[in-house]
Amino acid sequence: MAVKACGIVLAGGVSKRFSGDKALTPVEGRPMVRRVAEALHEAVDVVYISVRDKARGEQLLEVCKPYAEGYLVDMFDMGPLSGLLTAGIKIDAEVFLTASSDIPWITSTSLRRLLEQVEGFSAASAVWGNGVVETLVQAVQKSCVVKYVERFLNARTKLARPSDMLRSAEKLHLVHASKLTDNPLTFANVNTYEDLQTPKPRGPFKGVVTDSLVITEAAQQFAEAAGHHVDGRMYEAGYSHALEGLVYLRHGVVHLASHSLHDAAEMFRRAGLGEAENLARILARKLGEWMT
Repeated sequence: MAVKACGIVLAGGVSKRFSGDKALTPVEGRPMVRRVAEALHEAVDVVYISVRDKARGEQLLEVCKPYAEGYLVDMFDMGPLSGLLTAGIKIDAEVFLTASSDIPWITSTSLRRLLEQVEGFSAASAVWGNGVVETLVQAVQKSCVVKYVERFLNARTKLARPSDMLRSAEKLHLVHASKLTDNPLTFANVNTYEDLQTPKPRGPFKGVVTDSLVITEAAQQFAEAAGHHVDGRMYEAGYSHALEGLVYLRHGVVHLASHSLHDAAEMFRRAGLGEAENLARILARKLGEWMT
C-alpha cells in the first residue's frame, strides 16, 4: 500500500572515526539510531532503516522498535546515497525523508518542517549561513529518485555523494536552517566521542546565505555533465560541472559548489588536462576551507 511519506534512517556506515558502534552508543539514555528513528516516526507515515546487511538490519530494527517498520539492505555501493536509492526502488511512497543515524539531537519538528517544504519541489534540504548544506537530511520526491536511477546511476557509480540527489533535482529548495530550528545543534552530527561531549553546530544562521533558496539552473549542467561522461567526452563533462559550480556560487552555496568542482577536476584529470584539474581542485579546496 502506498504511503505519502517514508522516513529512512541512514545506518549503513562503518564509523571509521568512532571507536565503537556509533549507532548503538547511548545519548541521554537512548541509542543514537533509536533517537533518530523516533524523530522520523513522528514526522512521516512509516520508517525504515538503511543497512549494509541483513544481520545489521535485524539488530538495529530490534533497537528501534516500535518506531521502525523494517529495514532495507542497500542495493548499491554508493555510500549513504544507497539508502535513498534503495528505498526509492523498493518502497511505494510519494516522498522520502532521510536522516543519518549519527544526528541524535534531531527533532521531529525540524524534520516535519523540512518535509512540508518539499511540496512543489523535486527535493529539499537545509542550508546554513556559511553555505553548508545538510546533504544527509533530505526530503525527496519519488520521481526525483526514479529519475536519478534511470539517468545518472551508471555515470555516477564511482563519483556519487549524498549531494547527488540535490544536484540532480530540477527544482531544488534549500531551506534556511533558521526556518527549521532555533537551535544550531539540532543537526549536529557525531563523528568522534568528543562530539558527544562537545557537539558542534553544522553552521551559523548568519552569513552569505540569508534566506531560503530555490535553485533550478544547476540540474541541467549536472545532467549534461553526466551525459558527456557516459559518451566519453571528459573535457565537456568537466566544463559542465564547472558551470554547475558557478550556479551554486552565485547563490552562496559553497558546499555544493565544492562538490561540483571536485567532479570537474576528476573529469579534467581523465581528459589529461593537468592545469585545469589543478585549478578546479584548488578552488574546491578553498571552498572547503570557507565552510570550516
